[in-house]
Amino acid sequence: MKSMTASAFRELSIDSLNLFLEVKGYNHRFLEIKINLPDTLSSIEKEIAREIKKFVKRGFILFSIKITKDHLTNYKINVPLIMNILEEIGRITGKEENIWDWKEILANPQIFYVENRFFRDEDFSNLLTETKILLEEFNRIREEEGKSIFEALERSLDKIESLLFLIKKEEGKWQKEAKEFLERKLKEFNFKDIDENRLYQELSLLLMKTDINEEIIRIEEFVRRFKNEMKKEESIGKTLEFIVQEIHREVNTLSSKTAKTSVMFYAVDIKNELEKIRELILNVE
Repeated sequence: MKSMTASAFRELSIDSLNLFLEVKGYNHRFLEIKINLPDTLSSIEKEIAREIKKFVKRGFILFSIKITKDHLTNYKINVPLIMNILEEIGRITGKEENIWDWKEILANPQIFYVENRFFRDEDFSNLLTETKILLEEFNRIREEEGKSIFEALERSLDKIESLLFLIKKEEGKWQKEAKEFLERKLKEFNFKDIDENRLYQELSLLLMKTDINEEIIRIEEFVRRFKNEMKKEESIGKTLEFIVQEIHREVNTLSSKTAKTSVMFYAVDIKNELEKIRELILNVE
């Protein structure tokens, strides 16, 4: 089991460059990858996406590489821009213009520019190696978070099983009490004008409508299925969501059919645990 939310980063130096590599994961129904790279590194974007897909099956992944510092930054003066400015001023004033105040000219942010840095094949190879190391670390963090989610899910499932055990005990008591109550009341009836077989048939139907054993069995089966799915190494988040929906549906049916107030309260407790589970599995890949 892996978490979808995690983050990891690495810092790398290539010659005079300092680079910052970062990957973040967020909850998402499907796999979506967004990669932000400097223009000079755009050629390795597809390769990075392929590496990400080896580790991630579901979630929104944001990967970025930033150049944080270049010790040999090569600033250039935009001479053509300066000449264009002077020509335009001369055209407006009708006379040749010279630069008397350099401070005003240099204050223009477009006057200076940085030449693009070109990377060698060896640099690309180093970056991809560092990317793989970063993704391995990212995956390790996701697995650690997944273990915490797994343990929390187990606690909630154990609580649900304990509540089901109490519900079964209450259901057994209810069946015994209902039988004794009906037998006592039937002795008080006068069957001279009543079809006794018809009466017992109606009473059986009434008891069937309040019987919750089928719901209990189905909930237990769904809980077992949930536990089995949790142990799988593949992407299981969506499957767990579907199972929780089915358990919730069965608990609602059980709650509406039961005649015991204590069982209703136990059903509310199960729903509380299901909400905890629902929130946890939103973060499961």
